[in-house]
Amino acid sequence: MTTSSPPPSLPSYEAHRLYLRQLATYLRESRQILDVWDAYSDEHCDPETFEPLDEAAYGIRQRRRDTDTLNAFGRVYFHADVLVDTAEHQLARLPASSATRAHAWQIGELRTSTKKLYELHRQWLDLRGDLPKDAVPGTAAYDEPLAESRAEAWHYLDQWGIYGQALIDINTQAQKQARHPSDTPVKAPPPPEAAPKPPGSRR
Repeated sequence: MTTSSPPPSLPSYEAHRLYLRQLATYLRESRQILDVWDAYSDEHCDPETFEPLDEAAYGIRQRRRDTDTLNAFGRVYFHADVLVDTAEHQLARLPASSATRAHAWQIGELRTSTKKLYELHRQWLDLRGDLPKDAVPGTAAYDEPLAESRAEAWHYLDQWGIYGQALIDINTQAQKQARHPSDTPVKAPPPPEAAPKPPGSRR
């Protein structure tokens, strides 16, 4: 398959395929993590009030969900913005339709989530750098702010789980269009109203 070189800001064809495979893995794993969490939550919450039966145990299990989801996203994190940029580039070249309008909205949600995740990571690194020397993993002084950061990140990770499939679908449509361009004939420009007359032909 012949592919044209992407703009400098976008990945190569091979790199993009790898990023999409990693995204597909995250979508699968995040769904599994969420399914396990939903089953736990249903079993350990009051069916009428939806309040946890044991708040301490529930909180510990919720932290595990947050950590597992963040770890699963690790393979996507460093090029999440590149995936969004590439999908936006591809979408701009697809015929307009209700599907492309929906994808445009989904891309907006993913872009916002990506910016928030990067921001939260920077905030955590700054906070970690200001912790006292005895605040190490395994101590409350370290684990509590880390858990809070991951809890805040979980919503944006979940947004990727909900809308990330759109990036794969856009790529599929873009590849189909590249292989099978539109069969609609391109109209030739209309001929000039009168052909120019050669010199000396005026009457």
